[in-house]
Amino acid sequence: MTCETIREAIHEAFDDDRGDALPKELRAHLASCPGCRELARDLSSLRDALRALPREPLPSEALDRVWRDTVRAERAARPLAWSGWRAAAAAVVVTALGASTLYMVSKPTVPPGPSSAELARAEAQAEMVFGYTARALAATRHAAAHQVILDKVSPAVRGAAVPRTPRRSS
Repeated sequence: MTCETIREAIHEAFDDDRGDALPKELRAHLASCPGCRELARDLSSLRDALRALPREPLPSEALDRVWRDTVRAERAARPLAWSGWRAAAAAVVVTALGASTLYMVSKPTVPPGPSSAELARAEAQAEMVFGYTARALAATRHAAAHQVILDKVSPAVRGAAVPRTPRRSS
């Protein structure tokens, strides 16, 4: 599951008032994803803060005033139905633009990884370097062995003529 689907599931869980009993797969994702865990924590604190507010009953005159100002006012303005549809369409467009702008601003930017051509080129260069290193190591080993033979092994063993020194007679 992607973080986007997990976040939608988190919102649905809090909308259904199941915020405390998230499904097992959501809890597993929250344990490994700090972004989604922060969203769940924020929604939980918001829910708790709203639940902590005092519950006062709405006075009946306030409900009548809201009804009069909204529903009855809408019925009076129906002859201009086109303006209502235009306002709704404008609200949808503004909301979509705002949401897309917010998404683009808050979307984490992940730098692109190397392409397959770049990986192949790097692999070829690494093999070339390893080849040079192996040849240099072999040449060094050969030169060192040759120097040991020259320095340590007697000329007679190598098959070279050894100059003879005359012996003194006693």
